[in-house]
Amino acid sequence: MSESLPRAGCPFCHPAIREAVFFKSGGFMAIYNIAPVLPGHVLVVPEAHKTSLMELKEEEILAFFMTARQATLIVLNAFHTDAFDWSVQEKPEAGQSIEHLHLHIVPRRRKDLPEAGDWYPAVHKNDGEVIDSMKRRKLASDDMKIIIGKLRQVAHAAGRETNFT
Repeated sequence: MSESLPRAGCPFCHPAIREAVFFKSGGFMAIYNIAPVLPGHVLVVPEAHKTSLMELKEEEILAFFMTARQATLIVLNAFHTDAFDWSVQEKPEAGQSIEHLHLHIVPRRRKDLPEAGDWYPAVHKNDGEVIDSMKRRKLASDDMKIIIGKLRQVAHAAGRETNFT
């Protein structure tokens, strides 16, 4: 991946983010979201500080989406479903609250929201309470460790284990 220095204050550049990693590939890491919209909500982020898909070279875009696909398979297996949403917001106008490229993967189940499509109007109106929000309730550290441990076990069983440090 093309080099980019960590940015001070960026939570995805902070070394502590490594504790949330359950899969890494091609310069990208899959992490469990500390404030999930629904159970299983994970993010795929570049290890280098990048703010936009447009900054990635073609081979990096492929690696980004291949990592997202592999992370999705891990999450779907761990959360026993085959339905999911993917979402990328670029810039605050689109709902991005952390200026570091990230793709949301949210496993879905029947009736997890009042209507399956309730996700989309919230994104469209840039609802800060739903998608990219610092206002959502954060999981307790112990709950995070249990979920990340489960995701790492599923990744290992599927042959998708990596070095998480």
